[in-house]
Amino acid sequence: MKELSEDIEVGVNQGSDGEPSSEDGFSEEDDIEEEDGDGMEDDDAEDDEEEDDEEEEGEEDDGMDENEDGETEGGKRKMLEQGGEGAKSAKKSKHGSNLYKPPTVDELNTLRETQMLYHSNLFRMQMEEVLGEVSIKTKHSQQLEKWMAQFSAFVKSLPASQNYKLESTDWMEEKNIRNPMPADVPKVSGTFLFLPPKSVQFTGSFLSNTATTQNRTVDVMLVLPRDCVHAQDWQNGRWLVKRVRYLSWLAAELREKSELVTELSWTTHLGCESRPLLQVTPAGGLGKKWKVNLFPVPSSESFRMARFAPTRGNIHPKLYLEDYVEGTETPMSPFYNWACGIDIKMEEHTQLVQESISQNSNITQGIKLIKIWLAQRKLDTGIGCMSGHMVSLLVIHLLRKRKINTQMSAYQVYRNIVLSISTSDWTKEGFSMGPTSSEDAVPLESYHNIYEVVFVDPSGMLNLTAAMSSIDFLRIKHEAELAMKILDSSATESFESLFIRKIDLHQMCDQLVSVQLNGSDVKRLFDLIMTKTQGCRLDRMGDICSPVWTSLLKTLKFGLSDRVTLLAPQRRIPPTWPLDGKRPNPTWVLDFGLVLHPTAALALLTKGPSADSPEVKEFQTFWGKKSTLRRFQDGSFHEAILWADPKEPIARRRLIPGDVIKQVLQLHFGIQRKKVLYVGGQMEKLLHMPNTLMKNEYGTGEEVTTLAIQAFDRFARKLRSLELPLKITTVHSTSEVSRHARVFPPLGEKNKDKSEKVIVKEDHMELRHEMGDCPPFTFAINVIVFLEMSGKWPDDVLAIQAIKAEFYKNMSDLLEKEKTRAIVFPGFLQVLWEGYVFRVEVCYRREIYLQRLVENADGDWREKDTEAAINLEKQMEMIPKITTSLASIQSEHPSFSAGVRLAKRWVASQMMLGHFPHLAVELLVAHLYQSPDPYLVPHTPHVTLLRFMHLLAHTDWSTTPIFVNLSEAFTVEDQAELSRRFTSQRESLPHMFIATPHELRSVADPDNPEDVNQRYKLASVWTKSEPTLPIIYRIRQLAGAALSFISESALIPQMDFMTLFRPSLVDFDVTITLNRQELSRRMEAVDRKNLDEKKKVSLHHAKEDRREIMPIVMYDAAFMYLGELREAYNHLALFFYDEHGGDVIGVVWNPKALTPQELKIGNLMGHKVVGVKEVKQVANVEAIIEDFRIIGTGLVESISIKNE
Repeated sequence: MKELSEDIEVGVNQGSDGEPSSEDGFSEEDDIEEEDGDGMEDDDAEDDEEEDDEEEEGEEDDGMDENEDGETEGGKRKMLEQGGEGAKSAKKSKHGSNLYKPPTVDELNTLRETQMLYHSNLFRMQMEEVLGEVSIKTKHSQQLEKWMAQFSAFVKSLPASQNYKLESTDWMEEKNIRNPMPADVPKVSGTFLFLPPKSVQFTGSFLSNTATTQNRTVDVMLVLPRDCVHAQDWQNGRWLVKRVRYLSWLAAELREKSELVTELSWTTHLGCESRPLLQVTPAGGLGKKWKVNLFPVPSSESFRMARFAPTRGNIHPKLYLEDYVEGTETPMSPFYNWACGIDIKMEEHTQLVQESISQNSNITQGIKLIKIWLAQRKLDTGIGCMSGHMVSLLVIHLLRKRKINTQMSAYQVYRNIVLSISTSDWTKEGFSMGPTSSEDAVPLESYHNIYEVVFVDPSGMLNLTAAMSSIDFLRIKHEAELAMKILDSSATESFESLFIRKIDLHQMCDQLVSVQLNGSDVKRLFDLIMTKTQGCRLDRMGDICSPVWTSLLKTLKFGLSDRVTLLAPQRRIPPTWPLDGKRPNPTWVLDFGLVLHPTAALALLTKGPSADSPEVKEFQTFWGKKSTLRRFQDGSFHEAILWADPKEPIARRRLIPGDVIKQVLQLHFGIQRKKVLYVGGQMEKLLHMPNTLMKNEYGTGEEVTTLAIQAFDRFARKLRSLELPLKITTVHSTSEVSRHARVFPPLGEKNKDKSEKVIVKEDHMELRHEMGDCPPFTFAINVIVFLEMSGKWPDDVLAIQAIKAEFYKNMSDLLEKEKTRAIVFPGFLQVLWEGYVFRVEVCYRREIYLQRLVENADGDWREKDTEAAINLEKQMEMIPKITTSLASIQSEHPSFSAGVRLAKRWVASQMMLGHFPHLAVELLVAHLYQSPDPYLVPHTPHVTLLRFMHLLAHTDWSTTPIFVNLSEAFTVEDQAELSRRFTSQRESLPHMFIATPHELRSVADPDNPEDVNQRYKLASVWTKSEPTLPIIYRIRQLAGAALSFISESALIPQMDFMTLFRPSLVDFDVTITLNRQELSRRMEAVDRKNLDEKKKVSLHHAKEDRREIMPIVMYDAAFMYLGELREAYNHLALFFYDEHGGDVIGVVWNPKALTPQELKIGNLMGHKVVGVKEVKQVANVEAIIEDFRIIGTGLVESISIKNE
């Protein structure tokens, strides 16, 4: 089974010198790590660290020495509290006797500063720890600067080249360098001359002290001399081609003459196809840590920036118009101008950033936090990203607007940046740092007419977000809004949600779409879009994918309207390729996710404008023949589209967004439906009940669950109306059906089964020992009732049971009189009502107290929490409250029912549900809905399952309690006390600690320690005995492997989602295969075979013949067999089974049972005696397996043994 990655815990793994044991303090499998190499740590970090240490042997770590020598009293106290070496020395000091000193002035100032400037003290410590981990180490900075000095000297010493024609690539081929520019870039005129750069200097985040180890590249700017740049290089793509020629010549020189580099490759800047960069890998250990991107830029006097204003046209029409007529107006080339303007303004921007923010540590730390936040969401790389340079200029803009000041803490800087993004809309009212009074100034309105997103640099001529689409910005704004919500909450895991956990598109989005095209499709769409928009084809300089994807997503957003709150395209990491390699083909596939609106997404109708509205023509044009005129209940006539029949279940309605997407893509772009992969309801098939020819579609069971609950409500009213000696005052359902959590809810119909194994008696059915298919499983809904108060109840438990039995008899007689079938059983009354089977149990609250009374040796009675008392308290007090709370979650979030049932179905399919309490699964899923950070609440079942898997796979259950705040009933004091108890009493608490407020008892005196102990004594009572540590470890493995499988394969057309629900049997020592004909729940199986039931079931119960025959209830032969095996051999083996129609029982031997143990006469069951001189006992495996066959006679088909 795959090893699973875990969320990181900052600062836990410290090396001997006070630094993290790995280079950045994060392990290879940490969530914050980027798998593509942009994460917190490289795969070979530890090896590299050793190499670096060897290379720099004898170098002094000044920062560490200062810390050791100049440690403050507050620092010593911190070490003392942590129990480090400082603690030992402190105890030996003359002040060691006074352990709890008054706080020092520095400590008081720090506390006051934390209260004023930070989210919380914990948040501050976590923030400082992470910033220390991601910041560049001093020795690495020194290595980079040393390498930079050598590199600069080498480059400046290079000889000049001869003049070459700019369009010629012959000399590049001679040097074995392939042209990295896109093939669609036009031929350019002019000459190329290589001269050593005028200056070579760092630029970007390294120079401004905002670099992080998540992006292990540094940028170097090569300022070209004036003679390298011709006065006409601003037009027709000449500058973009010339910068590539310059990099190509430099690459050839570095490869042939320099030992400073070990590898040279091409990549792209911000994912822009027309801006290739030369990426250099330094020699030695430094190259294993960092790479260098080279940016050739013209000198400041080479071009006037006004030439590259977005309203100017710098690409002549004759380059792309065959029928060009002299004098035709040159169209604007805003994207080409942006691609050139980045280089032209780079030197000026570098100086501005260095002067404004590089010297203020709080500002730079705040920017680092933003970069971490963006990186965890993959919003900092690729086309349309929010780059680090953009963040730096945004901070300068906010400084100028006094939204940020230099006195703010790093947390406040981060918060204000996020607040600015979340409250602004750059698609309508963008930011401008430029002058407004200049003659050349371009109005902000013009920028908005040209670009989708606007953020203008200080020159007023360059839109920093030119490559960003409105879809990209709305994703960033969405994340900023979520971040503000997290910051405003008091959740202890807020830091982890913001900076530690990686955001996965599969878990973030409710549904996924993959538009799988080829190169010819994209080129056709590009031509179509350019024709529609009259855009300059060469303006994109070979980048045809970005405008196509942007057009598709904008059109889909319009078609989906309010059905979705967000479209989130999959982020693509810019490729790298060798100097002599072919440029990688663009990705012709568009992958994106939908974040659905919880109610609008399910709407059957898309309502358009009224019949007499001027917008009717536009609506009809957009939707084509799909649009029809409809009359509504208010008498008005509107254009509308009906997507599904009103009788369709909610499962079908959840798929309507996919129908909309396929319709829009086919109608407006000619994309065939078969080329659109829609990931929406594939996993929900597991919740469908097959072979039921019903009047209404079964769907995924939500409607069936609702019908069962409605039947219970009617049944409860009937019970309360019965004329009993004591009136029934309260009726509760304790069944998982009422919690919307029964995987396959019961069908309330007359039983028309004609199985050969069933004998129909006068008022009930019985099984007989005949061959044939077992009748389908009939589930009973558990109901508890409370009677009105009376002082005549006895104080004897057995007498109470006798009185209850009399009540069952009275209730049965009254129901039978009204032709409702009711049968009295020991302990409950079984009633057949509207086709549903209810098991009614009378409850008497004082019985809990009586069960607590225990007689001691002296004959005195005292109260003690016995198992019987706790079970009664759970049944009478806790479960009804939890049932009500979970039902309220379903009423607020319609996806909860299918989500929790799919989660339980997955756990069961892995044969683990017998070792994982049902209620524990339900509470964990409820936790995901109450605390969805860093996402929104899931709106589809499969996303609920994926987040449930993530919770299982990435939670450290030994250190993390789960508080499920049902009905918002937890107080701050409750959570604080539970957290304290979890820490101090960890060994005695359940391995998986899940607490709800409904487990807390009411006490008379909250200040009395004994009362307080009683209040919290039953916290996490649901997981007290299960799951055990081996089960937790196993399900953690399974969840991690499933998540990896989904992440890799979800958008592959051949993906079989049922694979997730097929368990592996290789880890079982013994597998017992069952006869499927004997399985009453075989229709619930993942792979349903030999299902020949053709029984017709109607969702609408019949009105006639209300006096029905009681079916065979809760008969599950496999589950009964499993219970017998566990009762007999639970001390020797663990048994695993999928209760939903599984036909295999897996057995894992207890390792101790297979090794000889000390002979114990009273514990010989299942053992045999071995040895002569030293007699011991060992499990008699052969006899036990034979017992498996005998006990399961007629049910067991075969038994397989892994190792004979």
